[in-house]
Amino acid sequence: MLLQKSTYKQQSDLARFCRTGELEETVIVRPDRVGHYRRLVYNIVDDSLVSAFPLTNNILTEEQWDGLVDNFFSTHSCQSAQIWEMPKEFYQYFRDNESPLKEHYPYIIDLLLFEWMEIEVFMMEDEEFHEVSDEGDILTGILAINPEYRIISVSYPVHLMQAGEITAADKGDYYILIFRERDTGRVQFIDLSAVFVLIIENISKGLKLNDILPEIAHYLKLDSLEVLIENVKPFINMLKEKGFVLGFNRTESKKKQADATII
Repeated sequence: MLLQKSTYKQQSDLARFCRTGELEETVIVRPDRVGHYRRLVYNIVDDSLVSAFPLTNNILTEEQWDGLVDNFFSTHSCQSAQIWEMPKEFYQYFRDNESPLKEHYPYIIDLLLFEWMEIEVFMMEDEEFHEVSDEGDILTGILAINPEYRIISVSYPVHLMQAGEITAADKGDYYILIFRERDTGRVQFIDLSAVFVLIIENISKGLKLNDILPEIAHYLKLDSLEVLIENVKPFINMLKEKGFVLGFNRTESKKKQADATII
């Protein structure tokens, strides 16, 4: 049912007050109680963000955190109706706006992204898991991987070091595999090199390692394919132990392989 214009304006003005503390004279409320609305809404927002970003909250002073939340709360109009998605908008808001905190904590954008991605992967829609077999050859079989994952790139090792110990000297190219365990729903993080990112991306297309690795060796101008193979085998076994590589596809899709492009 559509709201009357007057009702919509009352609700919008009250929401604006909750965000900014500025109350329009036309809002029909009790002055001695309206402040409770702003306090309650702010506390919900703040509690949600503290829960979503415990590492970021821990490195900031209370004044820095409160200022960051105040700016977000008072100036950003959230688009999602689901409160669990609000941290994503908080991360995007900080990423896209100027803040002295970015100079003081050069890794803070990566840290916010890292913490948000744990939520996103945990809450992502269920993906279809194909039937797998434990029997197969790592090089010649089609590996079945957990489809509930993301790979992100960051400039600071927020997944490897305590945030407070990271300095500008640690800046580089880092890749993180983030996936949700099939049985427990727990989110795991695995550090990746750029080569292993290429391998996972091509495995996800249904390609076999004995097709992928020669192309990667040529692409990277590596001297020895055998050395690459010997480095990749323990990596795949580790992914299997962690629950990301599930086994081998029982049915091989020739069409999927034909349509996929290596690298």
